[in-house]
Amino acid sequence: MKYKKCCLPKGLAPPKALQVPQEVIDEQEQVARKRQLLLQSKGIYISLPNTITFKGKSFLAAGNKIMWDDNPHATFHQLILRNLSHTLGQEWWDTESAKPPEEKHYIKRCFEDLEGSDNRDDLDVTVVDENTRTMIATGDTQSLLSLAFDVWLLTQKVYMRDDWLNRLRDRTAYQGARYEIGVASLFVRMGCELEFYDSDVPDENGRLPKRAEFIATHPLTKNRVAVEAKSRHVDGVIHTPGTMNYRRALKGDITNLYKKALLKQTDSLPLVVFTDVNSPTEVGQTVQSTQWFADVKRSFDSRPDSTSENPDKYAALFVTNFSSHYQGNNISRGGQHLFIGSIHSQYPLTDGYQGEFMKRLLRAVGSYGYVPPSMDNSKIAVYESPTISSKADFIEKLSKLTMPQNSDPEFERKKTESDNLVDMLVWDATQKSGGGWSNETAAECFKQFEWLYRQH
Repeated sequence: MKYKKCCLPKGLAPPKALQVPQEVIDEQEQVARKRQLLLQSKGIYISLPNTITFKGKSFLAAGNKIMWDDNPHATFHQLILRNLSHTLGQEWWDTESAKPPEEKHYIKRCFEDLEGSDNRDDLDVTVVDENTRTMIATGDTQSLLSLAFDVWLLTQKVYMRDDWLNRLRDRTAYQGARYEIGVASLFVRMGCELEFYDSDVPDENGRLPKRAEFIATHPLTKNRVAVEAKSRHVDGVIHTPGTMNYRRALKGDITNLYKKALLKQTDSLPLVVFTDVNSPTEVGQTVQSTQWFADVKRSFDSRPDSTSENPDKYAALFVTNFSSHYQGNNISRGGQHLFIGSIHSQYPLTDGYQGEFMKRLLRAVGSYGYVPPSMDNSKIAVYESPTISSKADFIEKLSKLTMPQNSDPEFERKKTESDNLVDMLVWDATQKSGGGWSNETAAECFKQFEWLYRQH
């Protein structure tokens, strides 16, 4: 609180500033740096505000406003969920609350399913302290928490658009807006500045141009790219009409979405395309073993290779599968992605498809769905993952977990399965590390796989 000079009692000198011991400052800086490095391993390269407790309330900055909760022990997750409900608005909330279950918006159903879930025996509820518990996320909880984090990040950086919010509230427009918000948040995490095209301005022929979703500028690498995001709709999933056909949902038929993305005007900027296959996943299933991966690979293998004379229209293509909604009230299985970088692009990135820009983006995409457990430096321990010291250590731990006993009559078959699984998980951890190797990322991958493997 600030005071003017005239408010000080006459004849009294202002109180001296409290001298904070240097060792306390050093310790706080060390903790903050440790959190920063842990967040960077998850593809989050921006500074994020801490939660604050004051006069029995919890506070969190959200752009130009402050989100607060009467509970002084409210967690970061609780505060961003509260921010999401406030952002959607009381009128929308009341309207959805009055609807029968089958007509409610998916977001509202996720909020309702979250209530009481901490009492479930299958979610491995763990006591952190007397006021905080953790639990494994269900598919719907993961979807909700990821959206809440995306909206908070975009709001914090003042990029949350009214158009996105209006479409997010609308059942029929929800899926497209949801994916665009998720993709935009990836670029915010890696430190990009966003610009949005004015889609209402006609071109020289009087027609509304087909432009990409937004432009992302990365100050560090000087890359300026146009970003396009498209999500595949599946009959009977989320709010798409029809009945879901499971075998059809497994497919990776994104050709039409991919072709439409290439038609977008980019004003001679490199084009980065995101397409989500919206496909179910199985427990412990790696990207390479999915039907959608096989379909996408077959499609691109059949295309002629690009050359300097006949370059690709895109600089980078991400095929994602951020589809935890398929798990519903069952345990979430995480996201998947495939990255295709262009060697010969019409408009290449300033540092190439293997440069720092793409390494950071790959790390952000590979960690999508991760939401920091806390924004309180005093709780840095909740960030910790199992220790992985090297790629060899990662392989050894995986082999020990999956290798059959020598006495097993099917030892040879199961050993081959174990070897193949380890190879795929090493590939997956490498992709999530941004194409290189991160012990922190590998540790998180091992932690997730170990839990799923033991449940299988």
